[in-house]
Amino acid sequence: MTGMLTLLVGSTMVGLHGHRPLQWLADRRIDPTILLTGWILSTVGLVVSAVATIGSFALPADNHPATGIFGLAGGCWTALSSGHLPGWREGAAALSVVGAAGIVLRIGWATAGWRRRRQDHAPHVAQLRLLAASKPSTEPLWVRDNRPLAMSIGGRPGVILMSDALRDHLTAEAMAATLEHERAHLRGRHHVLVAIADILAAALPAVPLLRFAPSAIRDLIELAADAQAARRCGPAAVREALSQLTGQPTSPVGLAMASRLTQTRLTRLTTSSFPANRGGRFAGAAAVAAAALALPAAAGWLALNVVGCVVA
Repeated sequence: MTGMLTLLVGSTMVGLHGHRPLQWLADRRIDPTILLTGWILSTVGLVVSAVATIGSFALPADNHPATGIFGLAGGCWTALSSGHLPGWREGAAALSVVGAAGIVLRIGWATAGWRRRRQDHAPHVAQLRLLAASKPSTEPLWVRDNRPLAMSIGGRPGVILMSDALRDHLTAEAMAATLEHERAHLRGRHHVLVAIADILAAALPAVPLLRFAPSAIRDLIELAADAQAARRCGPAAVREALSQLTGQPTSPVGLAMASRLTQTRLTRLTTSSFPANRGGRFAGAAAVAAAALALPAAAGWLALNVVGCVVA
């Protein structure tokens, strides 16, 4: 029981304040790929650990001899096999079932809403996928438009849209940087990350970590795509492309290149370097992942101990 309460308090603290260290790291210009790892694993890990911990209260824990860091599971097999729980434990068990089910149902409701919104644009997206079917997903589908447009649409297959007007506004280097930016979105599954953040925020908007996640992740994926394009094509080419694409309309079904943080991104492209240090990014992402997954790992350990107590 002590372990369950400790994890419940830990989940509460992460939900209320978990965004603060990530924002602090962002202010220090930590690599956006590292921060993306922290945000997405923190949000998903929080939900998983909360459901696992709250659900564990449905099982009794008094005098079972099981060992472990959480000091689990007193008398669960005996109580469950006899079909009897003390009164206060019955209440705790009922509340835990309701709480865990409520979280799951809220996520299901938010997912259904996200799918409905996607269905509104599904026919248009299907037509674009059909037009792009003869091309590799890394090559753009050119569309006729007088405005300079560049965007990517996630899914299978992914689609990159670029307008004919780009040829009149961008140099060959800037065109290559624009294409590389959109390819980075598809390679990084950035559309999926945005969808996960949107669904969890819609399901549990009262939790600050989840509420701030969609905006933070949208900003970070643009910074991450800029960095990838800058490493391959040079910061000057990305800066030119971003300057010319500023003000392009935002799409409800894809990620447009110049939709967010334009001035901040231009400044970063001017003042920052973009070394091709994959090892450093991997080490940083691994460290952030370890911190973000500590809580769900503990909750998983707790749940396994409880299950082991029941079936032992």
